[in-house]
Amino acid sequence: MNAVESRIPLVVVGGWGVDAAMLLPLFDRWPGEIHLISLNDALMSRCDSVTEVADYLLERYPCPSVWAGWSQGAQVVMAAASRSFAQVSKAITLAGFPRFVAGPQWPAGMAVDSFEAFRGQVSQNAGLAWRRFQQLLIHGCPDGSQARQELRPWLARGPSVSDLNLARGLEWLGSEDQRSLWSALAVPTLHLQASEDVVVQCWEHTFDPSQVAKVVTVPGMTHWPRGQSLSRCQDEILRFVFGKEVQWTL
Repeated sequence: MNAVESRIPLVVVGGWGVDAAMLLPLFDRWPGEIHLISLNDALMSRCDSVTEVADYLLERYPCPSVWAGWSQGAQVVMAAASRSFAQVSKAITLAGFPRFVAGPQWPAGMAVDSFEAFRGQVSQNAGLAWRRFQQLLIHGCPDGSQARQELRPWLARGPSVSDLNLARGLEWLGSEDQRSLWSALAVPTLHLQASEDVVVQCWEHTFDPSQVAKVVTVPGMTHWPRGQSLSRCQDEILRFVFGKEVQWTL
């Protein structure tokens, strides 16, 4: 790996109500600086949409970087990539989706009834609804006991945003539809999907992203990339970003 490659910054955007630091094990040997962005109160209180979040982050991180987004964060990253090819040199989505809720020609989304029921739960008891959602991040893990142990510290911290912004984040999930953006984006993109995801369905065979995008469904992976799926994700990211087999360590 040459000196230029070793300095490539990475911007990581987390998902709904979670701390982006939950993804650190995935990038623990990234050869460059890492900027972790959580969709927290400080960020969401100043923005009214996914696009506004993307614009704000583009102002904060103007240097050409690789951008990675997890779940709802994937929509932020894709919006940023569509607005500044110069700053987002490559994009990575992890358990991401162009549209969260099911609709016409989009069977991979969450059923409308299920989404509305969850939104109702958040309005009644956001903390409890958030905890239930966190359990879905690891639902289907082959190593359930270990997964629950790894999730426990994050559950103890509680949501990274207020009840109000948890509800606002759901509003964004319910309204954002980036299918046309994803299908036309000229920025090289790697979409890593989870074969065991119970939050969103794999859309690999129902939707065609842009011609410069690569879609990989990771076996055994749930909505939170962890466990044995981490190694596969790291390998795919390494090949995608650097285009060759190299070691993560410098």
